Amino acid sequence: MDIEAYKEYIANADLAFANGRFENAVAWYDKALAEAPADEYALSKAGTSLVSLNRFDEAFGYFNRAVEADPENGDNVFNLANAYFFSGDIPKAIDNYTKAEMMKCSDDVKARIYYQLALMCSIKRDYRAALINYQKYEDADKTGQAALDTDVISERVNLYIQLEDYDNAVKYAVKWLNLAPSDIRSYLVYFNLLTATGKYEKALSVLDDAEKFAVKNEDEKYALDVSRSNLYISVAGTEYDKNGDFNQKAYDLMNELIVSPYGTQDSKNELVLGLGELCISMGKVDEAIELMSILTAEPEAGEAPEANGGPVDLTVDPAEIDAMLEKDMAEMDAKISAGEISEDIASMATVSYDENGRPVREYPEGVFGEVDGYQLPEFKGIDMEALKKEDDEQAAADAADFRARVNYTLLTCYAFKEDFEKTLEYARIVKLIPNNTYYSYFGRYSEAYAMRKLAEQGKGVTPDEAKRKYDEELAFFRAEMIKANENSAFALLFRTRMYAEIGKYTKAEELAELMTDDDRQSLMNYIAECRSRQEAN
Repeated sequence: MDIEAYKEYIANADLAFANGRFENAVAWYDKALAEAPADEYALSKAGTSLVSLNRFDEAFGYFNRAVEADPENGDNVFNLANAYFFSGDIPKAIDNYTKAEMMKCSDDVKARIYYQLALMCSIKRDYRAALINYQKYEDADKTGQAALDTDVISERVNLYIQLEDYDNAVKYAVKWLNLAPSDIRSYLVYFNLLTATGKYEKALSVLDDAEKFAVKNEDEKYALDVSRSNLYISVAGTEYDKNGDFNQKAYDLMNELIVSPYGTQDSKNELVLGLGELCISMGKVDEAIELMSILTAEPEAGEAPEANGGPVDLTVDPAEIDAMLEKDMAEMDAKISAGEISEDIASMATVSYDENGRPVREYPEGVFGEVDGYQLPEFKGIDMEALKKEDDEQAAADAADFRARVNYTLLTCYAFKEDFEKTLEYARIVKLIPNNTYYSYFGRYSEAYAMRKLAEQGKGVTPDEAKRKYDEELAFFRAEMIKANENSAFALLFRTRMYAEIGKYTKAEELAELMTDDDRQSLMNYIAECRSRQEAN
């Protein structure tokens, strides 16, 4: 063996590797291997270079030769497992990770085994298993860096949210925020958790901190203001609304956000719908109807809907892009030099920038496929089609829920305006909404009520038709009450109102006594109103 030639070949190979010249790196590693055929370092680095080139079959050859060179070294088996992982062959990856775990490995590799297992479990949506492996990763990491890795911490927050374990989600969200106080995502996740658990005062202070410490551009300011407007609506009229002006604050802020040039079309649609719902509570019913017309309007032929409320300035300082690129490449080079490219999905990516100067990671063709906007491996051993179908079904359910909220809002508006023809039209739509019992029941009730009012006005519905509809819905709500399930309270509510409307006050009062105190009092007031109207007539 010519030791000097070997050293030169390795130096050249490592330099090419560090610069992303992987074809060139393999050639130089091969020269080194000609001098030292069983050299584990050259074999592992050549294999890693080929993984980066998406040439997995060739990479397996090098990694297998490294394993043969030292069968007791678990690091070599781990590298082979990574190659299978990046090729998408989960069964073989797990098999080799398991072998490596039972062997003598370097401390870093021992910890990384659990990281990779956690990643696979997360991708296949086995959330509990992913959390266990992330904890093993942290426990095995002797450097202590795993416990401070904000990417892992944020993933653990998401996993706990998926499992509806909000106590642990909050715990890790606070940890994330403390470790990344300039990352607005940590504030928004923590804010959402606080809001979901009713800790509104703390949630408001988190938004104030985010604005002070984390907002770096107008897109982030937009996201923060959307969250603020939602919080105003959530706590309007409560003890937290000390000046009684949260509804007005939300109204003013949402109107600004809707016409701002920032935010996606979906976020603007949510704002329009949310503002419409707010307008109803503020008595601005005609404005609510006008807002809903924006969401239901069909675009003119050949007209493309605007993505935002106005033109977006896509210009960005070239020097800023260069600075970001230089920083990102320095980080990538550090990982490559450390040999981490076969251990971390992110290190396989190349980085470019979009028209707004934001970094975009691109992965080797054939290894990753896009699912719901995220890059996921096309893994063997994980039913990616099933996951894609699940995502598509969720997207369809979200779209259906949005349409349901729009139609429910319109029904509420027309009922408030006592436009019973439009009420009847939307009641017949809302009663058919699946997967939302309250909406469906409200639609049935509103259809009967609108028919009764139209019969009284002599507008296309006879008294007999109205009576039959009341009898039909009363029987339906009675049957739903008898089932004694989570929907019974809704059925009781509408059945009580209907008895009051047709003059059966004693029956209505009897049913109202079954309700909680607040609901009972509200129904008793409604019964009294119906009685007063009848006596006045």
